[in-house]
Order: sequence, then C-alpha cells, then structure tokens
Amino acid sequence: MDPTQRIRRIEQKWGFGMAPVKSTVQRERVEAVRTVLATLEHGRHAALGRLDDLSTVKGLYTRTFKKDQWDWFTVWGQLGFPAYQVARQVSGSLLHLRRCIRDCDAPGTAQATAALIAHDVPGMLDRFVSGMPERKPDHGFIYVLSTREMPRMLKIGYTDRDVVTRAREINSSTGVAVPYGARGAWMVPHARHVEAEVHARLSDFRVRKDREFFHMDFADAAVIIDAYVKTV
Repeated sequence: MDPTQRIRRIEQKWGFGMAPVKSTVQRERVEAVRTVLATLEHGRHAALGRLDDLSTVKGLYTRTFKKDQWDWFTVWGQLGFPAYQVARQVSGSLLHLRRCIRDCDAPGTAQATAALIAHDVPGMLDRFVSGMPERKPDHGFIYVLSTREMPRMLKIGYTDRDVVTRAREINSSTGVAVPYGARGAWMVPHARHVEAEVHARLSDFRVRKDREFFHMDFADAAVIIDAYVKTV
C-alpha cells in the first residue's frame, strides 16, 4: 500500500472535548480545587506553598472557553457550564489572585477574592468536588456536535439527560465511524420545544428534513442559538 494512502485509524471512542478524565488527574484537580476553596474562605495563608493549585484551577476554566483540549467539554460540565464571559473572567481573577498572594498584595488579594465570590466560584467548585454539577429542574440541553474531520456538518439536538451520555449513545451506533465531539451546549427549560424553534431558525442550513444535521459554521449556529435561548 502507498504510505500516503494509509487509513487514518481512530482509536478513541469519544469525540474531541469529551475525553474522560483519568482518576489520578481528577484527584489532583480536586485537591487543587480544595486549596482555592480554602483560600476564598480563610484567606491567603491557605494557598501558601500551594500557589500552583491556583494555576491548575485557572487552567480548568481556561480550557472551557478556549475549547482546545481533549477534555474541555468534560471539564465544562464538571464546573456546571459557566458562560463564556464568566469563565474568562474567573480565569483572569484566579491569575490575579495568585500574583497578589505571591507579592503579598493584601488589597489586590481582597479584590480578586471578591470578584471570584461574585461569580459564585465557591458554589461551582463545591459542585466540582462533589461530582454533582448544578442542574436546574425541568431543564435539558440543546447541544451541537460534530467531528474534527467534518467540522461544518453539525448535529444539533436536545436531551433531557446530559450531553455526554447522549453523545456516547450516538457514538456507539453502528453507522458512526468517527466519534462526535461537543462544540457547545445550552441549558434551557422545555428543551424539546427549544430544539424545534432552533431547527426552524436554522432551516436554510438543514441537510435533510428528517435528520438533525446542518451544514454551516459552528460560530454562525452559536450566534443564532444564543440569540434565541436568551429569549426563553
């Protein structure tokens, strides 16, 4: 066989962003989260000697808005799906907090701590440690999936459970050769109704009327979905 024509083999069973977190890595992350929680509650002394823990937690938030790691969506769910702007601001505040503690800047430490508390970071991190992210009653998810090989072929649907479980079901289907990964998700009330409205707004891009596939850029789809979800 011509080496240039070798088949690219797909080893993973999950799509990009949805990789499970190894137990050893998760334990390290939980310990880092506990350091941040203690720092927010008790002050800078809880972080002395463990400043790298603040960097670790900053990295968790950073990957949720950069979407550049194999487990970004998994982590996003563990944090309770913080909004893009919230995740960016929390990441920046954690960096600021680390620097202020390092430099013994008491006013800066207080400012960064207040900003993190205002974004309910203690609540998010408590749920991260417990493994029970926030889920509002009567809410489901609108999700967008695609493969890295065909990023403009979007599968847009809803689930009343969680997106990871739904994606796992889709990827286990016989006809799926390349696993789907999540591109985005929105927690909404009456998810089935919202899905129908979203599909109607994206109808010009629908590949088949009896399938949930849309041929378009994710960024364009996200703008349309965002605009509608904000009215729900």
